Amino acid sequence: MPLKIDLKSAVLALSDALDLVGVNDFQHGKRVAMIARESALLLGLPEARLDNLVCACLLHDLGVSSTAAHRRLIHQTEWDDRDAHCQRGHELLQPFAHLSQLANAIRYHHTPWPELPSDLSEADAVDGNLIFMADRVDALLLRRGLENPLAHRESICAEIEALAGRALATEVVHAFLGAAANEAFWIGLVPRHVQPYLAELPLANWRITIDFPQFRHVARLVSSIVDAKSHFTAAHSLGVAQLSRHLGERMGFRADALAQVEIAGLMHDVGKLCVPDEIVEKATSLTPLEFSVMERHSFETYQILRHIPGLETIAEWAAFHHEALNGHGYPFRHKAERLSLEARIVAVADVFQALAQARPYRGPQPTEEIPRILRDFVASGALDPDVVAVASEDLQASWLAATQAL
Repeated sequence: MPLKIDLKSAVLALSDALDLVGVNDFQHGKRVAMIARESALLLGLPEARLDNLVCACLLHDLGVSSTAAHRRLIHQTEWDDRDAHCQRGHELLQPFAHLSQLANAIRYHHTPWPELPSDLSEADAVDGNLIFMADRVDALLLRRGLENPLAHRESICAEIEALAGRALATEVVHAFLGAAANEAFWIGLVPRHVQPYLAELPLANWRITIDFPQFRHVARLVSSIVDAKSHFTAAHSLGVAQLSRHLGERMGFRADALAQVEIAGLMHDVGKLCVPDEIVEKATSLTPLEFSVMERHSFETYQILRHIPGLETIAEWAAFHHEALNGHGYPFRHKAERLSLEARIVAVADVFQALAQARPYRGPQPTEEIPRILRDFVASGALDPDVVAVASEDLQASWLAATQAL
């Protein structure tokens, strides 16, 4: 049956994915949403506007894939190209109508209030400035520590108050200071209180059901964020998705199954956002400690995708791409009987595309060498022989599917 997804759940899951970029600085977007919303309540904004503001906050760092860029955003107030991720986020939201309404606030969330374009709507200007303020508050809080946010209230309020009329609109600063006078505002920012706060928000305007063509835009958006993490992984997720769909077609899948295996390919590496840049781009062998960090990524993919109602099965196809038929894969050590044909297809597509693309430690493998390497994986008990045979028999078409986006 056609895939149907709740958009609110998809936005929250995407926020979970963006949280991974911080590695150890979890929930940044979620705390920004809390800070901005509690302040906006004092501005008297209507509920629909508050819902949009929360979603914009959750996704405000959509243009950030690099752990190094995230560190700089948190720990440095100004640096060259700071605005680049705002532009990137704006671009990523354009293809999907419901998400595109957040684009302008995200585009200008690092633009000082006096420098905002004159043709920007008042709502987008205020919402963008609320995100600017909340982002700055959370950065200051992260520098001081989240163990007891209330202890940092006075120093943070002083820094934000100094920005009134300069980087921040005076009304935004006054609203923040009003919210910040409440002790519960700060205590609520402790990590264990953040998830319940967001879970209890109705976000009524975002409780809509979207079908596959619409959700595919969200999946493509996710794959773009993941693939932007390194130039070595550029278009990897898209290539895996296209090859997974091609192999599914060759193996007789129906149209709805093809759509779903394509989504699994697009989103299979979302958990890799938690892997630091220096590991993803390392040109030599990973140490045991580094490899243990890398092994986390497929588990993180599973945790993010399985919480989207309707995506539970696709979450398995995506997250099992490093499992092996012999049970020696990771992270679940599933054996052949637990691995569906769709999961096996994504696994073969992942290895094929990785072989066809350059990596920090090697160049792309010659096309004619890929079937031999895949057969070695079959011989070791890792990959499905039937899926590898389909990919190898139609080698040129498989190679094109895996690489045409490069």
